[in-house]
Amino acid sequence: LARDGVTVLDDFTELGQEWQVVPADGHIFHESSKPQFPELCIEPEDPRGERARRLEESSISEEQAETACAQLKDPVDRKDCVYDILATQDMDMVGAF
Repeated sequence: LARDGVTVLDDFTELGQEWQVVPADGHIFHESSKPQFPELCIEPEDPRGERARRLEESSISEEQAETACAQLKDPVDRKDCVYDILATQDMDMVGAF
């Protein structure tokens, strides 16, 4: 919802810019930090927080991760280990379990 209380904003970036603190809002924080109006807010990489996994760019296969985690007795730990290795592309993640 926009500042006017009527306009519906479905775009997260537009919503963030709409609700940026402006001089008319007064001083509502203890400290001022950049950016300050009229400079626009810094947009996050992906406002929805979604991340695309690029599996074609992976250097570690699922089979390799499963082999590295095979020593773990608990099936849940083993599954988590495989996930962590694939997500980070770091075979040393097995040491966390």
